[in-house]
Amino acid sequence: MRGQSRRQRSDSLSNWPRPLLCQRIFVKPALSVIFFTVFSGAGLGLTIWTLIASTMQQHIRMDVSTFYKALAIGAALTIAGLASSTLHLANRKNAVYALARWRTSWLSREGLLALLFFPLLALHIVVIHAGYGAFANATIALVILCAIAILYCTGMIYACLKTVPRWNTWITPAKYVVFGLMSGAVLFTAALSLRPMEVGRLGKPMMALLFLIVGVVLYVSYLLRHPRKHTLESALGVAEGRVRMLDVGHSHGTFLTHEFGFQLARERARLLRWLAIIWAFVVPFALLALTTWYWVAVVFCIAGLLVERWLFFAEAEHVVRLYHGQASV
Repeated sequence: MRGQSRRQRSDSLSNWPRPLLCQRIFVKPALSVIFFTVFSGAGLGLTIWTLIASTMQQHIRMDVSTFYKALAIGAALTIAGLASSTLHLANRKNAVYALARWRTSWLSREGLLALLFFPLLALHIVVIHAGYGAFANATIALVILCAIAILYCTGMIYACLKTVPRWNTWITPAKYVVFGLMSGAVLFTAALSLRPMEVGRLGKPMMALLFLIVGVVLYVSYLLRHPRKHTLESALGVAEGRVRMLDVGHSHGTFLTHEFGFQLARERARLLRWLAIIWAFVVPFALLALTTWYWVAVVFCIAGLLVERWLFFAEAEHVVRLYHGQASV
């Protein structure tokens, strides 16, 4: 501000951002994390159902070629999701240090389990090809437990944050696990359609239909759940009276305002919620129950989950917003 008059400096200060409640900030949720959570969840879910089906040949007939095609699709989606998650790292060179905090960090636990998942899957393939069929059920159980644990840890990364009341609920990790199994079941139905005709006719995918119902019930429960409203009084521990802010936390945009100050119009949020419900649950259910357009159902399911996950981050309100002019979170 050197070389400016006092009047010019005063005018420039008056143009600094107002409190978050009054300004419009167009900071979008990280697309890399959205892609990671949806695609890796679908890949892990597909792997789980493929391994379960391999133990139920009397009920679900699946040839060897289809088995490996399904595993390949699941692995590709999981790897693509995990690779995209690295785009969200501020300093990729220090990513390895995050794995050392597994005792206290859900992110570290998720990373370690993700590194363990593929060796376990490779071990299972070696077991079934080396003629050690007696150990196949044990390796299948290990892979499935590891995949579910990854989904749970991913959800707990957000559920453990008390500073974001909307996330701080048991429904958050439950959603990640159920949506992963749901999208995986829809994908598995489509993968079974790749079987040769002589293997057998594909019946109604009851497991996929069941998880679509469970998924929409869980999602609607999450939307209807209203967390306890936090105010300046509750944040400061004031039992009586009202606290009035004399000034906001910062007079200019900061990391906090850019990272936690996303504003979403109410009408737009309502439209996107309905879009997520219709695309992720209703349309796939109708396609799987009434038609054989299984891959179209996969596309709608994934697209709907991408919208749902975008809303998950966009609607999150950090308690730091209280100190930037918002009345409650």
